[in-house]
Amino acid sequence: MLTTKLFATPAEAHTRLMELGVSVEALQAAVAAGHAGRILATENDAPFIPGTFGWSYTVRALRDALVPLGWRKADPGNFSLVINDKRKINIIVESGDAATRMRHLSPKTKSLKGLYVEAAALRNRFETDLFPDTLSEDLRRVAAILEHPTWMLLVYITDDEYRAELSLPGMYEDRQIVGWDERIFIPDSDDPLGGVAVTPDFDAGPDIDIPVRRKA
Repeated sequence: MLTTKLFATPAEAHTRLMELGVSVEALQAAVAAGHAGRILATENDAPFIPGTFGWSYTVRALRDALVPLGWRKADPGNFSLVINDKRKINIIVESGDAATRMRHLSPKTKSLKGLYVEAAALRNRFETDLFPDTLSEDLRRVAAILEHPTWMLLVYITDDEYRAELSLPGMYEDRQIVGWDERIFIPDSDDPLGGVAVTPDFDAGPDIDIPVRRKA
């Protein structure tokens, strides 16, 4: 069974993000930009546009914030990465379900994922390119392209709310990420730097819309 390290309070999140060399402000700004992008869509847009806008604006804002700080971007196979070679870390943006940033739930990626996401989960399990021979040649090839462990900025965005976590995928099943080695809850921008949990300490099914305070 996969054991997940959880960094749920603002203080824990800030400390762990500092260790990774990731700006909490950059993550907060990126998720806020994704929400702003989503609500630009109207009822006359194609149904996939709100989600696409939310994802694209998040990716762009994250790169806008991190690339000037020494990160770089790459898009192998249209798999949009932001990379810090000094810290040996990749970040991608993915949509999570309603369990995102919920303490006693384990989120899943919201839609079925392809070869690069599976390769990222595989690469996180191995420190070298010595992957099992039982894997397909395509999967081993793509996993080798990813030079560093890949973290996901997992975002849950609706018209009325948004929340996020930076998490390290650990388990891939049925074309989804279903398990995590680490989860770092991204605090709301107006949360105090203290020991208060970011999300309520209760259990709810991942398919239920959970009321969360909307940011100003």
